[in-house]
Amino acid sequence: MSILFEWVLPYIVLILFLGGLIHRMSVWIHVPVPFKLTVFPSPDTTRGAIADLAKEALGLRSLWRGKKGLWFISWLFHISLALILIGHIVGISFLGQQFVVLGVTPEQSERLSILLGTYAGIAVLIGLMLLLIRRLCSQRMRFISSFGDYLVLILLLGIAGSGMYMRLFDHVTYIEVARYLKGIFSIHPVPPPSSSAFLLHFTFVQLLLLYFPSSKLMHSCGIFFSRWLITRPYERQLIFNERAGSDSLRSERHRTLKYIRNTNRKAS
Repeated sequence: MSILFEWVLPYIVLILFLGGLIHRMSVWIHVPVPFKLTVFPSPDTTRGAIADLAKEALGLRSLWRGKKGLWFISWLFHISLALILIGHIVGISFLGQQFVVLGVTPEQSERLSILLGTYAGIAVLIGLMLLLIRRLCSQRMRFISSFGDYLVLILLLGIAGSGMYMRLFDHVTYIEVARYLKGIFSIHPVPPPSSSAFLLHFTFVQLLLLYFPSSKLMHSCGIFFSRWLITRPYERQLIFNERAGSDSLRSERHRTLKYIRNTNRKAS
């Protein structure tokens, strides 16, 4: 069982996660766009479109224009989660020595890495708890919430909670985690850190990755598709035969719209 969960399951999870991700995005890419989606005012240059997309992805501008309170909770969660993901990648890759380039000692760099990770972990826990309380206390939110909405919050809380426990009490080192992950990615598995908190944390992460491609978490990828469709400086249009008559154009448009509805129904 230990071999299954510690060495075999991570490969299965990785394959299913990447396969599901590629499938969902390929469906989005191949959906035809029979009419203009760009809205006014829109950027007229590629640089402007990229800047608009960055404002939406980093600042959640659309949400800010709606509900300020929800914007703060959502922004706190998303930014702290992004910092944690970046911190995991950089911290594990450099074994906590990434701040040496700023002129500090290796010991100071590791302490700074741990401190920043702790603050980001507390922030993401606060954001998750506020989002869960909002979903539980609001009658309207309870009505529109599905099992998947609660499942995502529970998995994220499990990941954040076990990670904070591991950081504060188990003191799993960067070297232990880097050695285990390097063994997985190099297809030379080694035993994981001897910490029940790490195993619980890693299990929650794998469960989330399995559910990710079929969940609403795909909005983290979908935002780049949707914002580009309505802000890009050029249009991706279906090319109809210019010689075709009006009847054939209407028939082509009807088939296109039917294809879009069927694709959206399957995706949902």
